[in-house]
Amino acid sequence: MMTEGLRSSAVYEERRREAGPVKGFPRVLRQQRNGKRIPEDSSCFPFCEYDKRYQRWYPRDYWRSGMIEFRKLIQSSTYLNPLEAFEPREGKVEIRWDPLTSLTARVVHFPTRRPGRPDLTQAISSSVASKCPFCHENLDLMTARLDKALFGCERLTRGDVTVIPNLISFDKYSLVAIISKEHYLTIQGLAEKGSMVRGVEALLDAFSCIREKDGDARFFSINCNYMPASGGSLVHPHVQGIAGEWPTNYQRIMIEKSSEFFRAHESTFWDALMEKERTLSERLIDGEGRIFWFAPFAPKGNIDVAWLFSTSSLFSVAAEEWAEFNLGLAKVLSYLDDEHIAGFNLSLFSSEEGEAYFRANGRIVARRFLPPTNAADVNYLEKIHMEHVCLVPPEEVARQLKERW
Repeated sequence: MMTEGLRSSAVYEERRREAGPVKGFPRVLRQQRNGKRIPEDSSCFPFCEYDKRYQRWYPRDYWRSGMIEFRKLIQSSTYLNPLEAFEPREGKVEIRWDPLTSLTARVVHFPTRRPGRPDLTQAISSSVASKCPFCHENLDLMTARLDKALFGCERLTRGDVTVIPNLISFDKYSLVAIISKEHYLTIQGLAEKGSMVRGVEALLDAFSCIREKDGDARFFSINCNYMPASGGSLVHPHVQGIAGEWPTNYQRIMIEKSSEFFRAHESTFWDALMEKERTLSERLIDGEGRIFWFAPFAPKGNIDVAWLFSTSSLFSVAAEEWAEFNLGLAKVLSYLDDEHIAGFNLSLFSSEEGEAYFRANGRIVARRFLPPTNAADVNYLEKIHMEHVCLVPPEEVARQLKERW
């Protein structure tokens, strides 16, 4: 059964054949794919229109067709490189549009090398000296307790995972799952023990209590800042959950755009995206199981890996699918460890159950300290311009990860 995108593509090709040979059309598309800007007055296909905002030609029915395009614009200039005796060098950047949100990211063409393994000795030792509240001997006296009327207990436990309130309220409900009795786990340790997924499942148990008692809390996400490079203030392994009546900006945009796409095309954006990524196979990591793994076209940082669950809501994910997710996440974490990554940010997003237009999904983004001063890898572009920068093309990330599957 053909998808909406394929049906529309067939109609488009039929219309093109009916129009006969058209001067310039193949050249325009080929040159745009190669990053060249084609002026508005160029000779082009009669069923195309010029988008002045992005300075590109598109088929008139492109957005109505349900098709997905991976848009990018390559910009470059020349400078004299002091590292090569001031020989001319072309500085190049790709501006990429996210196919769902239209938010842009920049893939910078600059030679990189694997960083040395980060020395976390001082961070670990200082965290022990400051009396970590998540360590077992301090947990009862130094951490907050749940509202018994809402959760039925003051400490929600699942195996060796303990869920407590976050002292800092990032949403109406802000929770922390302490996922290890050990004070510190390496990224490889997280991969081997499966601690992350156990923490996710424990937070979903807590979220279920919230859903039962508070029908206004409809937006849920599960998140992790691993180690100081990611913004994590505590070394002890933990994941965080937030729930409330209003989504974060990115979650809101995802839900709104997914709904718009579904209403316009009577098909799901996420299914169309999977089909497109399978066809191109440039950023596909694994698409054979229940969970679809890929490197996003417009990354949110160096080494950005994403996945799609088979359901719209995290609450509907079956135990077998969580087990599969655990295996896949372990491969990603092992890869990050081999790349000497100092930390990572991870988020899982959920919609309400039964929403046909959405897929529960998640992303993990590597974080680094930048030499020689161990600077943060987030700067004015991300913090103020809302523009993510990446030095490692997602196609390369997918290629390396695919070898591990």
